[in-house]
Amino acid sequence: MKSPPALSPVRRIFVRAPNWVGDLVMATAAFARLRAAFPSAHITLGARPVLHGLLGGTDWFDEIVPAPRAGSLRGLWRQAKELRARRCDLAVVFPNSLETGLVPFLAGVPLRLGYRQGRPGLMNLGLKARVRRRWWQRRMGPRRYAIPMPDYYRDLLDCLGIEGSEVHPILRVTPDEKAWVDAHLEQLGVAAQERIVLLVVGANYGQSKLWMPDRFAAVAREFADRGYRAIVTVGPAEVELGRKIAAQAGVIGLFDPVLSLDKLKAMVARSALVVTGDTGPRHLAVAFDRKVVCLMGPNDRAYTDYCMDDTILIQKDHLPCVPCQRKVCPLGHHLCMKEITVGEVVDAGQRLLTSGAE
Repeated sequence: MKSPPALSPVRRIFVRAPNWVGDLVMATAAFARLRAAFPSAHITLGARPVLHGLLGGTDWFDEIVPAPRAGSLRGLWRQAKELRARRCDLAVVFPNSLETGLVPFLAGVPLRLGYRQGRPGLMNLGLKARVRRRWWQRRMGPRRYAIPMPDYYRDLLDCLGIEGSEVHPILRVTPDEKAWVDAHLEQLGVAAQERIVLLVVGANYGQSKLWMPDRFAAVAREFADRGYRAIVTVGPAEVELGRKIAAQAGVIGLFDPVLSLDKLKAMVARSALVVTGDTGPRHLAVAFDRKVVCLMGPNDRAYTDYCMDDTILIQKDHLPCVPCQRKVCPLGHHLCMKEITVGEVVDAGQRLLTSGAE
């Protein structure tokens, strides 16, 4: 690795956030590290608007601005002009896309840190991720070797020569967020002392990560029968799925309204256990040191194998097709999810719930 660049003075920094809930949460330790390294700098975060609510209660950024997809050359140039007006000394680009690398390049930011595959002229600081170079290696999985994303972001910041190596994600719940969740649960008849098992039953990634609705319902009934308050939650595109599961199990569903990310964050923090696929809410639970049973289907666990002390991950990696990283099962059988049983999920959750006081 080259010697770290001379970073003094760095007065204005632009940080381009990851685009997905889980990736943003896994980057929060890196956000905190940047702020600690540059306490006097003006730091602007560019993030998808839907993600802004996750960062309430944190103080790493002086401002958070929308960073939607450019959508066109005109949109790309508009974002570059807006960034140029900020006169930043350093841009830290967490996503790997060509578009996110082009914006600070066109804006004339002098120091541009990011992974360099596919955009070596755009990033003048950073790393090349380790890749599979042989054709037979690439057939075994994605071109880049998988490492946990918090480590991936930590390694990138190491290029700046700044202190810090923490990877545990950091989130905060604001008083307003907590008050809303407490009031909403009270309206639903959930007492303050009840222990919540939150079931995250959807998956934006694709069909291949979805567990069977009847099995989620069976898990909800099992925990309700054991004295816990089982609650189903979904994203905006999964309301009907959630309603079906909640009705089948006879438990509460959080659909009116579907929780925005700031409220979902507070609901996860209020929970004792989260049962979920490999989803964004899994990482919210890790940030708050909540117990997690993660149903890992086709995805490579190496991308998210971090801070596992309170997580039991269930994956059928004896199957020759796991991990395939496909959004839809190419074989049509979804065995990696079908082989996960209700009994092993309930047993895993019960072990976590009884392993220590909440």
